[in-house]
Amino acid sequence: MLIVAGTDSRESVTLVLTAALEVCSKAAISSVTSDSNVQLEVEVKKMMKILLGYDGSESADAALHDLKRAGLPDEAEALIVSVADIMMSPATSNYEIAGQALTSRRLTAGLMLAEKQTARVLSEVKAFTTIASERVRSYFPGWDVRAEVLAGQPSQELIRKADEWKPDLVVVGSHGHSLAGRLILGSVSKKIVTDSHHSVRVTRGTPGMNEFDPIRIVIGIDGSSEAKHAVQAVGRRIWPEGTEVRIIAVDDGTPSTISQILPIAAATIRNEKQELPFDTLRMVDWAKAELTAIGLNVSVAIEKGDPQRVLIHEAQKWDADAIFVGGRRFNSAFERFRLGSVATGLVTSAHCSIEVARNPIS
Repeated sequence: MLIVAGTDSRESVTLVLTAALEVCSKAAISSVTSDSNVQLEVEVKKMMKILLGYDGSESADAALHDLKRAGLPDEAEALIVSVADIMMSPATSNYEIAGQALTSRRLTAGLMLAEKQTARVLSEVKAFTTIASERVRSYFPGWDVRAEVLAGQPSQELIRKADEWKPDLVVVGSHGHSLAGRLILGSVSKKIVTDSHHSVRVTRGTPGMNEFDPIRIVIGIDGSSEAKHAVQAVGRRIWPEGTEVRIIAVDDGTPSTISQILPIAAATIRNEKQELPFDTLRMVDWAKAELTAIGLNVSVAIEKGDPQRVLIHEAQKWDADAIFVGGRRFNSAFERFRLGSVATGLVTSAHCSIEVARNPIS
């Protein structure tokens, strides 16, 4: 309710209403898409939202092809985002242009040249998103696909856009940059995995792979709530008949809670189950039952050693398409630096795609 004191306050009312209308109009322009999306999500019980980072490289193209083996639904919302890092050092560097402008008396001309350079780079990026959109639509005709071009530091812009749009999954390439050298995506995939609050799939698509071969998925389990998210992520997907899942539980020698409370019982379990903690054993049984129930061919492997090395070795030996693991959230940059994670190690070293599952944020 709007209350204006006094009886002769038409001018005040006019000013207030004018300001209010201006604010509302701006808000309407910026939120019309999001408002309609919210309403649509309620009506269709929330269509899956996928944010795709694309940089125009061969690796990025292969990553798009990899989506066909990710168990994604026939209907989804997809936002393709390409980020132009204007201040990187291409053949005609913006740093060089700015330097010439500052040391020259022709400051205005130099700034105009920099502006043209920026416009040209953004135009190239827009062309990339057009190509990517067409490819995604050809793979998934039922998807609602749109594209957006951003300027800035790629990892920061993708993370910011994900926080704004709130996708169920962020997809980025494992490595690669555009031919022009101005766009870079793969080099920041590790940072996106570490810093993003959303589930992230880092793809290593293989252009020559036979898309009709059975899909093989590895799930790393350690009994944690994060590992549960990885199992649930696989369970929510739509997989073709014949898809194989291998649950890998790794004993890394860390003492479990049950061993501290009931050492005798823990010793009995360890003798029978190769020293796996009780929480992990319980999760392995639950995951196998749940995934088998939806028609997946599930096997279990129990290994000892460093989880990262074991998962990489087993996935490569089994020729897996992807490894699913849970992704923890770090409270600070210091904690992230100190603790690291299995997920970031897999992104760096694994031969296949890596999906880091996190609990969806409302």
